Amino acid sequence: MRGTASSDISGIQPGTSWAGNFDHSNTCEMLNISERRSFLQRIMEKRWCYVGVFHPDIIFGCAVIHLGYIASAFIFGFDREQNQMTEHTFVFPPMGQARYDRNPEKGICSYRSLAGHLRMSHGLPADTTRINAAFRLPGKKLEANLEMRMPKQGLSPMHFLMPMENDRRAFTTKAAGFDANGTILLNQKRIDLDSPDTFAVLDWTNGFYPRQTFWNWACGAGMGQDNTRIGFNFSAGVYTSGLLENIVWINGVPEKIGAVDFIYDPTDPQKSWQVNSRDNKVKLVFHPEGIRSANDNFGIVKSRFIQPCGAYSGSIRIPGSPEIKFSNIGGVAEEHFAKW
Repeated sequence: MRGTASSDISGIQPGTSWAGNFDHSNTCEMLNISERRSFLQRIMEKRWCYVGVFHPDIIFGCAVIHLGYIASAFIFGFDREQNQMTEHTFVFPPMGQARYDRNPEKGICSYRSLAGHLRMSHGLPADTTRINAAFRLPGKKLEANLEMRMPKQGLSPMHFLMPMENDRRAFTTKAAGFDANGTILLNQKRIDLDSPDTFAVLDWTNGFYPRQTFWNWACGAGMGQDNTRIGFNFSAGVYTSGLLENIVWINGVPEKIGAVDFIYDPTDPQKSWQVNSRDNKVKLVFHPEGIRSANDNFGIVKSRFIQPCGAYSGSIRIPGSPEIKFSNIGGVAEEHFAKW
């Protein structure tokens, strides 16, 4: 997926971020991944690709996660009109079911089993991600045939090469505010998505994280009250070196935001959340509608998360620009503890 800006990123060092094109064949060199990965590299490397789509009638999300020694995939659709969540989650040994190409602009992230398939194809054609999924389990059917593209005014993804503990590294690409269209079949209900009302976000990550990792995360995209196109991505807890993946996109142009605080009740995550930046640029209130949660223990791997989806309201203040106010922007929030 191409952006509106580019930079010379030869010799990229940890602690670097840039907007626009990825400009690498893959992430191996920047993450010091050798052609013949050691056993330690294989079991410590983490890869995931998440796509979220927000529409007045539905909130949709899907991901492929590859942890080296184990892999997983999930897909969900929340019917906002009927207040009904449909989801499928799979955890399995990585024995050919999962594919994850190490390039956020092109390549494939996919999962396939007897229960169904999920395929996210990046950059074919250029500036486009196609999502094709079909899962059928007793009483729950979820199919999607979607396409997300750059909006007409452009959208610059942000790329981050993060320094991690023990001289390791993590790379992530974030972008929020794509156009999206296509169809979703949720049980027996067909939902047609039109670009003017549909927005999409991307989280593509590859790197080496601590054995135990905790984070909060928030993302969303939509239109402000003055018809400004807005997207945002915020996290707390996972990156502590000074380089943060906190970004707002205003009409496709990224603006860095400082540290953010998540204020919520983890014992009742369906209550409102607050996400406020310490530099006073961003003040958000998140109103959960549906929720996904899990507390899985697979021995060497543990995952405990709550992830509500719903709508954001609030304001963004960018120096030199009028305050942008908005309500009912689709998005998700998350608390996640992982032992991986």
